[in-house]
Amino acid sequence: MKLCLTSSSVSGQAVPFRLVPVLATLIAIGMVTVACDTTTPLERLQGQLEQYPEYSVTLQDMREDGYYHQYGVVIGEPQAGAEDMVYRDSILDWQQVGRRTYEQYQPHLGMVILSKGPDGVVDQNQHPPGYQQVGNERYGQWRDEGGGRSFWVFYGQYALLSHMIGGFGRPIYRNDWNGYRSARDRGQTYYGPAGEYGSNGSVTRQTNPNFFRRQQSRQAARSQSFGQRVNGRMSGGTRFGGK
Repeated sequence: MKLCLTSSSVSGQAVPFRLVPVLATLIAIGMVTVACDTTTPLERLQGQLEQYPEYSVTLQDMREDGYYHQYGVVIGEPQAGAEDMVYRDSILDWQQVGRRTYEQYQPHLGMVILSKGPDGVVDQNQHPPGYQQVGNERYGQWRDEGGGRSFWVFYGQYALLSHMIGGFGRPIYRNDWNGYRSARDRGQTYYGPAGEYGSNGSVTRQTNPNFFRRQQSRQAARSQSFGQRVNGRMSGGTRFGGK
């Protein structure tokens, strides 16, 4: 299958999606760099992942200079002769997405922006990593903490799943899960019980430090540039009268 793709790395060179060797052997992405395809990198990636029973795509990082996205991909496949799923993850190359797509996903750094769950349904709504498996007894169970509270625990064979798809800053309590489902029913994005996820979330600041370091550097550069322009105007001065 040949797909038309226009993709760019940060250096400005056109490159295809690149996966680490383990995952690259599982996903054959034969991308041809031509200008005939107007679909987004995320839409093209969705087509390539369709063959897998489960997957999730996380907005791993963003660059405002040129409007780039970097995606993290987790795929799940059943083990041979068993019902348990085997998960593999990878970080893809930077992809230039354009200003419109960049602004569309700007609030969702660190969140899953595309996924296929155990039911085989593709979900294009954003949500915190791991929430698509929570509540499914195939992957884990609710554990009573006492005082009327319970939290989600993955079974041993899936214990690494939460880490692979971003990890959690705290356990997912049943109230969190109920809030997530209620938000989805209302057509709203769920950013956690206290807004821990997304581009302004505390969990995201821990898991995506490079984005915030670049953001601080840009702000510092802008402040310095503004100060230099003001000083330049003041030092130039304006003369009134005299010769």
